[in-house]
Amino acid sequence: MSTGLLRWAPPRDQADGAASSGPTAWRRWLAHRSGQLSRRLHAQAAQAMAAAERARGWDDARLDAELLHLRQALRLGREPAAAAGATPPATAVQALAAVAEVAARTVGRRPYQVQLLAALAMHDGLVVQMKAGEGKTLAVALAAVLQGWQGRPCHVVTANEYLAQRDADQMAPLFARCGLRATAVVHGMPPEALRNAYGAELVYATSKQLLADHLCDQIVLGGATDATRRRIHELRPGGAGLVRTRGLHAALVDEADSVMIDEANTPLIISAPQPNPLLVSAVLAARDIADGLQDGLHYRIDARLREVHLTDAGRAHLEDLTRTLPAVWHAPERRDDLIRQAVSARDLFLRDRHYIVQDGKIEILDENTGRVMEGRTWSYGLHQAIEAREGVELTEPSKTLARMSFQDYFCRYHRLAGASGTLQGVQGELWRTYGLPCITVPTRLPSRLDVAPLRHFADAPARRAALLAEVLRLHALRLPVLVGTRRLEDSEALAADLARAGLAAAVLNARQTAHEAAVVAAAGQPGSITVATNMAGRGTDILLDGPVREQGGLQVLMFEPHEAARVDWQLFGRAGRQGQPGAAQPFVALDDDLLLRHLPWWLRPLRTALAGSARLRGLLIGPLVRLAQSRAGRHAALQRRWLQQRDRQIRKQLSFADDGR
Repeated sequence: MSTGLLRWAPPRDQADGAASSGPTAWRRWLAHRSGQLSRRLHAQAAQAMAAAERARGWDDARLDAELLHLRQALRLGREPAAAAGATPPATAVQALAAVAEVAARTVGRRPYQVQLLAALAMHDGLVVQMKAGEGKTLAVALAAVLQGWQGRPCHVVTANEYLAQRDADQMAPLFARCGLRATAVVHGMPPEALRNAYGAELVYATSKQLLADHLCDQIVLGGATDATRRRIHELRPGGAGLVRTRGLHAALVDEADSVMIDEANTPLIISAPQPNPLLVSAVLAARDIADGLQDGLHYRIDARLREVHLTDAGRAHLEDLTRTLPAVWHAPERRDDLIRQAVSARDLFLRDRHYIVQDGKIEILDENTGRVMEGRTWSYGLHQAIEAREGVELTEPSKTLARMSFQDYFCRYHRLAGASGTLQGVQGELWRTYGLPCITVPTRLPSRLDVAPLRHFADAPARRAALLAEVLRLHALRLPVLVGTRRLEDSEALAADLARAGLAAAVLNARQTAHEAAVVAAAGQPGSITVATNMAGRGTDILLDGPVREQGGLQVLMFEPHEAARVDWQLFGRAGRQGQPGAAQPFVALDDDLLLRHLPWWLRPLRTALAGSARLRGLLIGPLVRLAQSRAGRHAALQRRWLQQRDRQIRKQLSFADDGR
């Protein structure tokens, strides 16, 4: 993304929006581009650090009195009285200094100046880029206290439910000392517990959980969005007992690139079962018909877009086959759609890659994190087509009750900010979509992470053999090894290969989530081997003992590159945290999914030449991987932009039909 595009791209077209898209947003953007905003935040962070040092001499009574005074001042927007002859700093600076001292006394973490800088930036409505291991969790908690003192709900958005529960529990003493209650909202909570959790000043949850609960409230409230209409609905008999949340005011998004970019490719849909025996029988018939179709003759597959296109010969063949079938098959568009879904279920959506079968049900895997997406189903009959393919009991087709994209949802917050370790290449999209400038926070200590050049191979078997040999070599040196894979099936296959070689590996994927904390805690021990999908230790430090630090730290091996280079760096960032030593080694094979799906068609014949020449492969593999990742990123960005435009059109159409009730 060029600087020119960043400079002239307009802010987001928001729903109820955080920062407005008017002159204020442009002044913030110009201040950010000129460096004025960064200089001001650095100066305020230095002031907060100095004030925090002075607060170390306060006794508990003095600290509690200052907390109460600053909380009231921050809520009312007043400047507290300054010492005689001194120029009073901003209320937020003084408040942050006091909260920093509370953090040191309650959770044993004394914030560094870079963390104070990050907290001030988030309080100012920015997205902060902090290197992995620099303490985002504490920085987000500090900013959350300042937001919680405003007297309105603040949602802290995490990458997964494990981190939501962990962070809320770890920071609970800090929040309690500051007079705030923090809760974690997770999937499956009873209604009463859910309403009680949302009643807290600070709510930790995933974006999927927050959006799902927001949509459920919209259904209950009949689509009412402003406070007056909402209150009227709540005053109706039983109305207050059905509403879950307290509205949308402030959100602090941890791992902002993952939550607001990577996971925002598809909208979230709330649906209800709608019995349709005819459709269920049609899905089963479509499965059997699809097994008789030939790729290239009856249909063609676009692997990059995951689409199935029927040929003229295929449509003629289906016309002959379905003459004697029920009426649902006589409508050409519906018939073709059933067959496309059946072929997609067989050829495009693969078991242990896109979903798992667990307890007789199809559970969708999040391709960004490798985790099971609790309670989620594919729409438009695809979920039933996959159930038919796997031979499990078919669920009832569903009817859509509410739908919203994550872009639309986050734009409804009045205050929005976040933090991440990997914002490379998405700063422009964060500004265009959400009106959020980005700022980079310097590392506290110089990085000692050594990222080696790509190791390249002609095919996946050769790459797997080389990776196993590298694990054996590092294990012999008693170094801890973390192998990161994109897919659940690869993590389990590698663990089986290691077992055959006489090495025990801890596996962390969608089937093994119950002991995630224990697995991550042991991943830095001498000679330990951990094989994990993308979920590996997100937001968690892998602690190293003395001998491991002296010998080179954690060794990260990337099995294959991801569609976004940022995800590669998220994996690399498990090592070399807080100035500690560490190394990362990426592997790539010519038949990797990234290169097969996202290289231009005219470059694909080059793979044959590269397979036979290691020297030529070494020269070109790096540019080819970067090209494929760039094309994948552009495609995903266009998909998100199209989704945002469609949501905008839907809002405009619904606005004409809204009777205001």
